[in-house]
Amino acid sequence: MEQPHIHSSCKFNRYLKRTALLLGVTVQVFLVLAGCSRDPIAREQKFIEEGDRYFAKEKFPEALLTYRRALQLDPKSATVHYKVARCQLKLENWASAYQELQRTIVIEPQNWPAHLDLGQLYLAGESAPQAKDQAKLVLGSNPADLRAQILLSDADAKMGNLKDALQEATDAISISSDDATAYLNLAAIQLSASAFHDAETNLLKAQSLSPDSALPSVALGKLYQAQKRWPDAEKAFRSAIIAAPKDAAPRAAIAGMYLSQGQNALAENVLLETKAQLSNDPAAYRMLGDYYLGQGDSAKALTEFASLTRDHPSDLRVRKSYVQLLILAHQFDEASKLTEEILRNSPQNSDALILKGQILLQAGKPDGALQTLQQAVKGAPANAIGHFQLGMAYLAKGNPNQAENEWREAVRLNPSLAEAWIALGTSAARRRDWSVLEPIGDQLKKIMPQGPGGYLFHATARVNQGDAAGAQADLIHFMNVSPQSPIAYAKLGQFRASQKRWGEAESFYHEALNRDPDFLDAIAGIVDLDFGRGKPAEALQFIRAQIDRSPNNAALYFIQGESYARDKRLVDAERSFARCVALDTRNLTGFTRLGQVQETLGKTTEALTNYERALAISPDNAGLYTAMGAAYEELGNWQEAQRAYQRALAIQPENAVPANNLAYLMLEHGGNVNVALTLAQSARRGLPNVPNSADTLGWAYFQNGAYSLAAPLLEEAVKAAPSNAAYRYHLGMAYKKLDDLGRARSEFEKSIRLNPHAPSAEKASRALSELSGG
Repeated sequence: MEQPHIHSSCKFNRYLKRTALLLGVTVQVFLVLAGCSRDPIAREQKFIEEGDRYFAKEKFPEALLTYRRALQLDPKSATVHYKVARCQLKLENWASAYQELQRTIVIEPQNWPAHLDLGQLYLAGESAPQAKDQAKLVLGSNPADLRAQILLSDADAKMGNLKDALQEATDAISISSDDATAYLNLAAIQLSASAFHDAETNLLKAQSLSPDSALPSVALGKLYQAQKRWPDAEKAFRSAIIAAPKDAAPRAAIAGMYLSQGQNALAENVLLETKAQLSNDPAAYRMLGDYYLGQGDSAKALTEFASLTRDHPSDLRVRKSYVQLLILAHQFDEASKLTEEILRNSPQNSDALILKGQILLQAGKPDGALQTLQQAVKGAPANAIGHFQLGMAYLAKGNPNQAENEWREAVRLNPSLAEAWIALGTSAARRRDWSVLEPIGDQLKKIMPQGPGGYLFHATARVNQGDAAGAQADLIHFMNVSPQSPIAYAKLGQFRASQKRWGEAESFYHEALNRDPDFLDAIAGIVDLDFGRGKPAEALQFIRAQIDRSPNNAALYFIQGESYARDKRLVDAERSFARCVALDTRNLTGFTRLGQVQETLGKTTEALTNYERALAISPDNAGLYTAMGAAYEELGNWQEAQRAYQRALAIQPENAVPANNLAYLMLEHGGNVNVALTLAQSARRGLPNVPNSADTLGWAYFQNGAYSLAAPLLEEAVKAAPSNAAYRYHLGMAYKKLDDLGRARSEFEKSIRLNPHAPSAEKASRALSELSGG
């Protein structure tokens, strides 16, 4: 049969139908997928799953970023807030973790794991009662929760309730008798109660329950170390390394044991091996650099972190540590370069912004530092280091009150931040506020029991409150804690010198030098001691001997310069300060003191040159501009003096000295008398007991026609400085305007007698002639 002929158009129509069908299916699939992409729940779940994968691979920064994208879709998700908190805990961002845990609990009050993590943060932050509350809250819902029971016992132990803590830790074993964690916890509390035998028994039990874990063996090693059973401790630590060869903790423990025995070379070898064998573990390869930091060997630390930065360029923590060391080494260009690299990739990185602020601050640019650190704190308000550094910037700007506010916020966020407590203590000591200084000392002693800061602050507060015995007890206690530290000996020397017990003071200073022959506090103390005993020749001989021993030590030349200045040998002082800055071209105080001595010697031009060199180190230093203003006044260049004082006030608007001096120049050289009055009032507030500020404000009132306000201030100035011819002239002018002509005549005559060749004498003579003519 003949096959029917099919026209090509029919084929095409059938093709169109089939294509349309396929297209319809494709469109449906596309619409379904598009619907998924627009569905916020599905997108949120996608981000959560992606974040979980990162978290499982210990890529915590990536996990954090992904979870935050999920939070943008659902800001009230307790699940995601908790996941963010766990990332922050892993990254050791404690303040951010605390905030996220709080948000989690507010949204989901029965999220018990979040309560327990929050309790652990409270415990670490010295807030044991709050930690106990969290534990009891969880146990109220689930009495068999092992983590909560352990947290409860740890909180009571921290609060000193050892009897309760031991019972609660024992109850934890009843909850889970085959869990090594419960035995480890009980052993730790028994150890704090000095029940060493019981603690050892429980640690051995934990070791048998968890033979593949390093934790029981490390804890056992530390128990033996506390008992000075060194071979047993080493054996336990090495067992831990065998059990967990890729765990850095037991290696750190055995290095710590060697350090406690003074076997630093063995400790360093362990850390070198750790770095080589665990080269991909950040906790392991950082340990050697941290060891050098702990030993105070900044040169080796700098070299080590430079190497780590090259080997691990993506490790931001290493890079930030390296930048910090560069800052300390005054290598600001390299530090700035590395910091800017971080900020190019992450412009809002708060840690990098804080480092940039530090660099600007150390480079003497407080304005730029302040702006950068404010940006950092705005982006990371819970960053305690940021608040601390912002406080340092405010201090550099001459705003100590705002600085203290930032430091207090820093210690609120991180009660263990020693640097902020030290800054607060230094500020309290400067104000002579001993009642504030004493508790700061107590806090520092808890944070740094081996460090000097707490003991020194506490001793200073006690001695200034009349408790000399208490101060001495603090220093002796620190001496016992750190017998090789020279600090306590030097401070005891200073203490004995203040009591004029010269022989004992000298002995303590020499004990300090036996421990560290270059300890400057002891060297300066002996020099000061000899001056106090009326033996300047011996003081100068002693510092000369120190310089002979260490001829390139700039600090020793600075002490020598101060000694010569004290002995009125200004030419020799100039020579010593010049040598100091030749050896240390960034010695800001050296350039400043050199300039001051040169001014006294009448070398004002040379002084200005050295002030300029100091400004190159610290370009936003208001004190230097003030010193320059005074030097220009000495040269009779009041225009440059005025500009220098204006620069000082632009940096520190509340600085009383340049305000006073600028006001006086304006009054003397036809400036705006209203502006001068405002400046003089500000100066008087800052210098309430200085006759110069009384004279300037009185003269400003006079120039503004307020004669009755001027006279009492000018009288105060004359009473405080009766031999000042200018003050006498100003007071005479005030009396003249008040029609008290007899007293006016008397002041004019005294002004002329005091200094017949001064400009004020000429003015007083003219005023006297006017009175006689009248």
